[in-house]
Amino acid sequence: MSGPGPRKDTHLPALSKKAVYSRNAQKRLSEARTKIVGVKATIRSAKIAGHLAVTRQLEDAQRAVDANLAAAEASLERLRKSGEEDWQDLSVGADTAWENLSLSINRLVAGYAESKK
Repeated sequence: MSGPGPRKDTHLPALSKKAVYSRNAQKRLSEARTKIVGVKATIRSAKIAGHLAVTRQLEDAQRAVDANLAAAEASLERLRKSGEEDWQDLSVGADTAWENLSLSINRLVAGYAESKK
């Protein structure tokens, strides 16, 4: 006796564009956090081993990453709390915050490379 095929819930709404955007943005932030933790661990290890000259540029880059990560997280939180009508306007700010975070991570990596002895 064969039972019915896979159950199809027709009552579940499709994910809204806002939900999809939020999910993707959260995934990018999570990946960025992982990369930041890795880069900072590498920098910390190189400092301890004496293979890295700490420069103002490197310290500034680390502060910029922290500030831009906080800004990206806050921007995403504002977007999540917004209504379906307002989120697209807020997504522009979230995209800008993401671009700033990406640039600051790249500068941190470059600062590390330039500071190696």
